This record gives sequence, structure tokens and C-alpha cells, in this order.
Amino acid sequence: MPKAKTRTLNVRLLRKGRAPATAFSPSFAPGEERALAQRPWEGVEGASLYIGQVYANPPGWTDFLEEGSADLPTDMLTSGAGAVLFMPVKDRMAAVCFGHIHIALNDDAFERQFGLKVTLNTVPRGKLRTLDLATPDAVTFQKRVQASKDSDLLEFGVDMLRDLARVAGGTPTNTAFARFVAGKDALSITCEVEPDNIQAKCAEIVAAYGKVDYRKEFSWVDNMQVVREKDIIAELDAKLFQAITDLRDGKASDLHMAPPEIVNYTEGSQLHYNGFGSHGTTFHSLSIDDYVAELERCEFDGEMADVKDKHRIKAKGDDEDEFSEKWRVYDCFVFETSRGAGAAQKHYVLFAGDWYCVEKQFKKQIEDFFDATEKVTIIGATACRNEQELIADVEANRADLLKLDQEKINPAGVRYANLEPCDFFSGDKEFIHLKDGHSSGPISHLWSQGVVSAEALVSDAEFRKKLRAKVRSFGRGFEAHLPKTTEKLVRDDYKVVFGIMRKPYADGSLGLPFFSKVSFQTAALRIQQFGIPVAIELIEKPVSDAADEEEADE
Repeated sequence: MPKAKTRTLNVRLLRKGRAPATAFSPSFAPGEERALAQRPWEGVEGASLYIGQVYANPPGWTDFLEEGSADLPTDMLTSGAGAVLFMPVKDRMAAVCFGHIHIALNDDAFERQFGLKVTLNTVPRGKLRTLDLATPDAVTFQKRVQASKDSDLLEFGVDMLRDLARVAGGTPTNTAFARFVAGKDALSITCEVEPDNIQAKCAEIVAAYGKVDYRKEFSWVDNMQVVREKDIIAELDAKLFQAITDLRDGKASDLHMAPPEIVNYTEGSQLHYNGFGSHGTTFHSLSIDDYVAELERCEFDGEMADVKDKHRIKAKGDDEDEFSEKWRVYDCFVFETSRGAGAAQKHYVLFAGDWYCVEKQFKKQIEDFFDATEKVTIIGATACRNEQELIADVEANRADLLKLDQEKINPAGVRYANLEPCDFFSGDKEFIHLKDGHSSGPISHLWSQGVVSAEALVSDAEFRKKLRAKVRSFGRGFEAHLPKTTEKLVRDDYKVVFGIMRKPYADGSLGLPFFSKVSFQTAALRIQQFGIPVAIELIEKPVSDAADEEEADE
């Protein structure tokens, strides 16, 4: 018997309850104008093949060529054929894809992370070849790390608290299963296979998907997953709309708002809520209370689709003439909710316009760490609207704190690093870092500042020397709280304090977005490794009110 040929297949898995007829986008669905031809697959009951021309269009570059040569052939087409073989495997349906068929498929009909889980269930951590990662925060960073040979997970620089695994590839332990696998939602598998044993290979693949072996070495991939299924998003959006309704009815909700990206906008700037007849009422900060009040004032009676598609925010600085920053209101919502009950319950976070499914134990781990972190009151509640006002107020009224904001020190061997040790240094040896936490961008920057400053304090004698000289230059005696050049640094005598200005939630409590707590744990653990304690102060700031009425800027 001749040896089976080695081929590379692209395999997906229909979601439970889905039939092949529902796997196509509307224009390619059975019975529609662009429907593909359906054919049987001999020898396998329940299998079916859909095949045909997915697209055939004139080349887009002909318009350019016609400018210089009018007599071009008229029958030129760029085209793509495709096929999908639906193969039953017990109570599931695998889909083996060929050519350009992905254009005709409805992504929502297939399991998310199918290819990723098959890969991680079959590839040991020491035989990875490629890994795509995303780090969700105020700015989501994505990276692809590829190795020239099979390598261990640690060599890919994964932050297991913060990173989402998007794509993985490597060499399976069982080379009879495959020579190489890689995947995200779809699985690319290089293996020996022939048409007469394709069902058996699909059964192996589906069985690999059903395992939980990945939890031994890749358990962190379940920590957070981006939700792509449209029906689940619709259900979560309904919970979000109920939270908006609750606030409009005077009930409490944890729903709040934050800019979805790092922007120049600060508290004290001007912004408008547009898209529902608000007529340009001007506010000075992003606030769920203001948004809800505008919905009430304008008697908004639309649905969630209106909020998601039409409601917009425009903002500008006091020194600007135009409202230049524009976001969807939906992208500014920060909301947590859950689906299911008991062991089946799943937690979700809406952040910067995307829903994330957060694994229950991971969420508890993050919340427990944050709750266990020491909470202090050094600054206290403030009437200041932003970080600049707060720093000026503390400098003017707190003789027990030394302002080091904007005081730059170069670490050893570096001329232009201009490292800021902290915003204020206290007589209790606290390095206090302050930030207006109206969005997760500044908060993430705050954590980074604390880590860099603490590392310089511990590891750089030249930095400590320059810091003491800088503090002594103010003539207020605070240098007595810093070690002399000849003295050893007693690390646990000092403390890094993160002070974050936040507006209270509807119930009056103060908190941080979930992803800010995730990045905080990474930073805090790093500082604690230096032997320096960490503390948090949530500084209550005022909720803004509408300033005046202006013409709508829509």
C-alpha cells in the first residue's frame, strides 16, 4: 500500500447546534445567488462538499493601465475558487477548507480558538515555533515572535498575567498526528492524509480539541479571551443597556466611562455627547453621570443599537478651536458582568469597545491581589480636577511632602534618560507617584514610572547619590531620609505609593478598571522583588457638571 501523501489542511469546527447550511455568509448561503454547488462525499454518511467560484472580478489595476493603453483585453479576471468539506465526527462537524472559501464563510458559525487549542494540546511548551500575543490595555500591543527552531515558551517573552495568546505553532509530540500544526480559530495541519481517511484525521483533530492537556503548561491562555461570537456579544450588550437603564432609573451600577485610548484630553477640557439631539451641551470631563443625565434631558428612547452606532463624544482642549477627539460612546464604556450560574458562570469585561471573557479563578486572583495591597490615605479627597491642579495644591499646602515632579535625574552611564524619581517624597520615606486616572493609559504609565524609579533606587548607587543631592538642594532637610553614599540602602524602610485620582462610581465607591488591576499586579510584583513595599491610594475627585449650552457641533 503506497504511503499517504503529506499535505497541509486548513480545518475549522462548527459550533454546537450549527448545520453546514448556516456556515456561509448571507450572499453565499444555500439558495442565494452566489451559493456554491453542493456535492456528496462518497463513503461517509452525513458528509457534504460545497465547491465553486468564490469571486471573479476585473483586476483593480486595469483602470491605471487604460490611461496609457486603451485597447486592453476585455476578458481579464482575477478569480478565486474555493471548497469546504463538512465531515461529521460523532456529534460535531469539522470543516476542511480549500482555496478562497474563507471569503464565503460566516465566522460566527465556527468555534473560536479551535486551532489554538488543538495546537497547545498537541505541542509541548519546548517545541513552539511561533507565537502571536496581544496585551490589552489603553493601547493594545500585538507582537509575533518566531523562532528558527523549536523553542521553549519562556524564550518567547510571555507575560502570563497580561498577554492573550492569539496564534501558536510548533511540532507535536506525536509526529504521526502531524509534522507541524499552527492555529488561531482555524487549524493549519501538515500531516499524512488521503481522501479515503480524511474522516479519521478529522476525528483525531476534534479529539485533540476536546482535551485539556494545554492547562498543564499553557493554562494562562484561558485567563482572558476576546469575545467574537455575535450572539454572545448581543447578550452582553443587552446587559450593558440594562445597566444604562438602571442608572436612568436612579439605581446603582458599576458602569463607568474612560477614554479608549491615550489622548491629550484632560479634565478641564470641553466635551460634547452627540448623536441623540443633545444640542452641544458642554461638559468638562468624561462621566457616566453626565451621559445618563443627557439621555434623560433629551428623552432618548432608542435601543442599544442606537447607542452603539450613533452616540459619539467630541472633545477639545481649552486652547483649541475645534472638537478634534472623537470616540464612540460605546468604546468609552467600562463594564463587568457575567453569564450563566454556578460552575458554568463566566465573567466578562467590556473595555475599549471589546468584550473579554475572564476566567473565574484568574479574576479572583487579580481581585484578591489588589484587595490585599495596602491602602493608604496621604493626599485624601480633592476638589482638583486634574493631576496638574493636584500637584500644585499639594505643593502649596503640604509641608510634609517634598515635590519632585519634573525633577529629572540621569542614571549611571546615561546622559539623557531624565528619570523622575516620583511626584512627592515624604518624611516617612514614601515615593509617591500621582496620576489622573481618567483612563487606563495614564494608569499604566503610572505603574511603569514606579517600577523604573524603584529599580534605579535599588540598583544604581549613582542615582541614589544624585537623588540625595537633588533633595538636599531644596534645603528642607528631606535628605536625612535618604542613605548617604557610605550607607547601605535598607529597602523595606521605603515604600512606593501609587496615588490615582478617580471619580466615584454611582454607588459612591472608588475602584480601578479590571485591566488596570491586571497591569498593577505585574508592576507591584516587580517592585516587591526589589524588596520595596507597595501601597495604593485612590484619590476621590469631583464629578463634573455641564458648563453651558452651545450650538451642536455635529
